[in-house]
Amino acid sequence: MLNEELYNCFCTTIFIILLTAGNRRSHLKTTEKMKKIAFLLLLMLAVVNSHAADKSWFKVFKGKIGDYPVTMNVSCFGNDLRGYYYYDKYKKPMDFFGTLKGDSLEIDCYYSYDFSEIFKGILKGNSYSGSWINTENEDKVLNFSVTSSNNSDFEFVYVEGSEKLFKDLETPSASYMEGTVWPSGDFQNAQFVRNSILKLKDLRSGLTEIGDLLLARKKKFIADFRKDNSELKRDDMLDGGWSYSLDLNDVITPVYFDNNFFVISEYTYTYTGGAHGNYGTSFTNLDVKRRKMLSIEDLITSAGIKGLPKLLEKNYKIQNNYPQDKSLMECGLFVDTIPVNGNFAITPGSLMFDYVPYEIASYADGEVKIYIPIEEIRSILKPDYKDLFKE
Repeated sequence: MLNEELYNCFCTTIFIILLTAGNRRSHLKTTEKMKKIAFLLLLMLAVVNSHAADKSWFKVFKGKIGDYPVTMNVSCFGNDLRGYYYYDKYKKPMDFFGTLKGDSLEIDCYYSYDFSEIFKGILKGNSYSGSWINTENEDKVLNFSVTSSNNSDFEFVYVEGSEKLFKDLETPSASYMEGTVWPSGDFQNAQFVRNSILKLKDLRSGLTEIGDLLLARKKKFIADFRKDNSELKRDDMLDGGWSYSLDLNDVITPVYFDNNFFVISEYTYTYTGGAHGNYGTSFTNLDVKRRKMLSIEDLITSAGIKGLPKLLEKNYKIQNNYPQDKSLMECGLFVDTIPVNGNFAITPGSLMFDYVPYEIASYADGEVKIYIPIEEIRSILKPDYKDLFKE
């Protein structure tokens, strides 16, 4: 799909070509003019479409880090990436951000100030390879190599744009980016997943292309910013104009999917003035066989839900190397009991709960993700959903 800037460039070029052709010397025959115009139009369209295709994509990579088989779900939009990867043995998805510069691709799986996993490598076509580094032990460096084969099942559609309120001042400004993975007709459950994404974004399903829907939202965001600040005076914005700035970043990308379910994450960052913006990730679990969005009550028995806080506390302490006899507040949380908040992701290997900044910990602690191994919840799964979690 063409982004707005490329589309405008394309239309402008067409206009120039037609105008130029109309002013040719009269001795050129009409047929010769039309042949040249047609050739130039086709050439321009091919260049624009090629450029647009390189700007965004979604791929599933499979391969190994050292001797360990892994799967990576990667969404690319411009020079930025967002996605999840997991070791095939454990199926415990870990989120990451990344940047793509030329063919150099770097991915950062951030856990804390002291610990992250970094992939540094080269992307050539459908292959990505290089070095994997664990910052907790920087002496541990492994080679990795992964390859993508499903190029037709998905695309990634996004829009972005920014505008300054006053052209000669950096702020106030509005910045907008929204994107989503979009299954093609080749994907078995494409329509169900598409409709679910539209529902998450509060958009109507129908004949309108997803790119057009996102573009309309971007235009409204920019227009509202200009309207809401129409009475601001330039000279008043020389100091402190940043407090009127707006930023929105919204990305939907798959966490995990198979023949049973499709798990979606929606990462959102907003800035509306103040010391910093707010961000968080929400998760949606789709039962593709029953065609429904799953709640925790669909998966876990009533008695099991009552016991989840203890499992959450136990696994939070294990993940962060805290003694089990230490209180949660002594471990740095704001709460005595970790609530069952309904923001979770399921895979055959684990049940992961996500807590956004300020929900149970400070902003500096970032999002808190707690993984409960499937072995610890198998006994409290409802009978209809035991088949989602394979041995």
